[in-house]
Amino acid sequence: MLKLKKHVLSALIILIIGVVLSCSPKSLQRKFYLLDYPGNPSDAALVRTVPFPVKVQVQNLKLPRTYDRTNIVVRFSSHQIDYYRYRHWAIKPQIMISDLINEQLQAYNLFIKCEREYLDENPDYEIIGSIDAIEKFSNPQFVAGHLAMTFYLRRSEDFELVARHQFDREIEFGNDDMAFFAKSLSDVLREEVDRFIPAIIDYFEKDLTPRMPGEADEQEDLK
Repeated sequence: MLKLKKHVLSALIILIIGVVLSCSPKSLQRKFYLLDYPGNPSDAALVRTVPFPVKVQVQNLKLPRTYDRTNIVVRFSSHQIDYYRYRHWAIKPQIMISDLINEQLQAYNLFIKCEREYLDENPDYEIIGSIDAIEKFSNPQFVAGHLAMTFYLRRSEDFELVARHQFDREIEFGNDDMAFFAKSLSDVLREEVDRFIPAIIDYFEKDLTPRMPGEADEQEDLK
C-alpha cells in the first residue's frame, strides 16, 4: 500500500511539472533576430558598370565588450543597461553586420573582387571599423533602436585610412516589437553603407585615374 502511494505521489508530481511547463508563457522561449535586407542595390546611381581593378576584404568589425554577445542589449539610461535573457541575435553582431556590408558592396559591383576572406592572395584594400553601439533604448517615455558605427577603407600595403564614414542614429518606435526593432536597425545599416560608398568611389576615381605621359614628373616638380 505504501509503495502504491509513492507511485501515485510520483505520478502526481510529474503531472504537475508537465502542467506548469505547458502553461509557461511563450515569452520565456528563446527568440532569435537578424539584421537583414534585400541584396539588390537601393541606389542605381552607385552601381559600377566597370568595377575598380582592386581586391577588397571586409574584415570583422570591432565591438566593445558591452555588446560582444548574442544577448540583445537593452539600455534604460546612460548608466543602466541589461541583457535580454530570451531575446538573442542569431549571429554575433560583428559577424552579421560585416557579412551584410560585404554583400552590399558586391551588389554595387564596386571592385573586381570583394570577399570576407582571402586564402591564396592578399587584398589591395580592407573595409574595417567598429560597431560603437547596437542596442534597444527602453524607458516609459522612449522606446528606440540605437545603432552607431564607424567605417574605414584602408590600404593594405601601408595601412593608410583613405576613406571614412561615421554615424550615430536612434530610431524611435511606439511598441515592443523586437522584429520591428531588428528591421529598423537593418534599414539604418543599409542607408549608411550607401552613404559610405560615394566616399569610396570618390577616392578610387581620383587615385586610379590614369595620367597622361609626363604628368607624373610634373606632379613631382610641384611637391
